Amino acid sequence: MMMTYQLASLLLVVFFLWSTSAASISGYIYADNYFEFYVNGQLTATDPVLFIPHQAVQVSFEGRDNGTNVYAILAKDFSDNVTGLEYDNTQMGDGGLIATFSDGTVTSSAWKCKTIMYGPVNTSCLDTTLHTSPFDTCRVTYYNYSANWYDRDFDDIAWPAAVEYTADVVGWGRTPGANEGINPRTITWGAAKFIWRENLLRDNTILCRYTASANATVGPTDGGTSTSCVNKLSLLLILLLSFIRLAV
Repeated sequence: MMMTYQLASLLLVVFFLWSTSAASISGYIYADNYFEFYVNGQLTATDPVLFIPHQAVQVSFEGRDNGTNVYAILAKDFSDNVTGLEYDNTQMGDGGLIATFSDGTVTSSAWKCKTIMYGPVNTSCLDTTLHTSPFDTCRVTYYNYSANWYDRDFDDIAWPAAVEYTADVVGWGRTPGANEGINPRTITWGAAKFIWRENLLRDNTILCRYTASANATVGPTDGGTSTSCVNKLSLLLILLLSFIRLAV
């Protein structure tokens, strides 16, 4: 009876550890111009450069080994908070976001994205024959959003699908110098697509989310062995040795 109780307790402990084990995941993110990256509700990485050069950022983090991992990214084109324009309020600029992770997750239209800053609302403000300066009349619109938009349990069902773009449309921006970060052109992006909302020029700040199956697949961004697989093998070994010990 005591042995049965001990075995049952051991099985419960192993099951708990198995179900909550973590997986080491790595990847790359490139945003034109800035991003904040959340995993399962936790801020994991921020773009170190607000504007230029346009560099990719390598990220690594612990994700879940089963169930799902929820990725959330704030992506922002560098634009004036009042006019929505760039380069001293002289023109509109475009945004763009692409990411790939070693669990097989890549950016695509399967992601959901919501615009929270849009503008200029009326592009006629750029017509210098009508206005002395674009700053005089160009204005942006801000849209309300939930403060917990990056949480695991946030309901994004009403958010629209991301829009895919090609690299030729988005472009790679100003190439970083030798000591300015990772050149995004050198990254193997695989099946990842550039994503944004419907208007690359006027959707200035967006929020994006994706719920990925936590299958701990090691992809092209990480050639090593998944730590989650090692953890599971260790748990199986512990369970086997414990059975042997209780049986003798």
